[in-house]
Amino acid sequence: MNCNETKEIIHGYLDGEVDPVRSMAIEQHLKDCPACAAAHRKQQSLRTAIAQGSLYFNAPKGLEKRVRSAVRQASKAEGRKEGGRQRWNWNWRAILSPLAATALLLLIALPILNRHSADDQLAREIVAAHVRSLMTDTSHLTDVASSDQHTVKPWFTGKLNFSPPVTDLASQGFPLLGGRLDYIEEHPVAALVYQRRKHFINLFIWPEKSGSSGELRTPQGYNVIHSNHDGMTYWAISDVNSGDLREFLKLAQADPHQK
Repeated sequence: MNCNETKEIIHGYLDGEVDPVRSMAIEQHLKDCPACAAAHRKQQSLRTAIAQGSLYFNAPKGLEKRVRSAVRQASKAEGRKEGGRQRWNWNWRAILSPLAATALLLLIALPILNRHSADDQLAREIVAAHVRSLMTDTSHLTDVASSDQHTVKPWFTGKLNFSPPVTDLASQGFPLLGGRLDYIEEHPVAALVYQRRKHFINLFIWPEKSGSSGELRTPQGYNVIHSNHDGMTYWAISDVNSGDLREFLKLAQADPHQK
């Protein structure tokens, strides 16, 4: 992937419309090319600014009628002058009241829309990391390959500034395969790898941030679900069915002494 190719499809990449393989190639190019990385950041900033400033809302009922009435009254007053100044008969209260209501709706809706937009972008990163771990062969899956939680958990010591919870769920049908370091939202995270029959599950964990949880997404054909629990954020992704993935996430967050 070179600079010209990246520029041609960067907008599709930002919209999540690029296939996983090409997404990986773009991500690698952005890491290697400062100029394209800077252009990518500018596009992200521009999209954020547009999303925050150009939201569309339906006009309140009756606004058109009140505006037309105000225009007619202003037209009738045209030509009548007093003291060299034209007099206007605008009903400002009738016009400003619905505008104030619209502004209030913007203030309420904007944080919600921004949060969902951020979660959607994060879900695309999760998909990219999952696909990257499965590319070529399973050698990308784990940096430490072990079904022993007492081997996997200590492996992260010194590599992360937090200690991820690690539990083997083999008795519940989700055996632990190992773990690795990954990179999400511009910071390192723990990635635990589990298996469900012939399917791999990636579980990404990092210290909790504010945001929604529990919503199931299906970007690019994968099931993705996330939740905040006990000070940690969990994102699980796989091609297993949604019921199995929900059950897995619930088990992964449960108190190990209660399993």
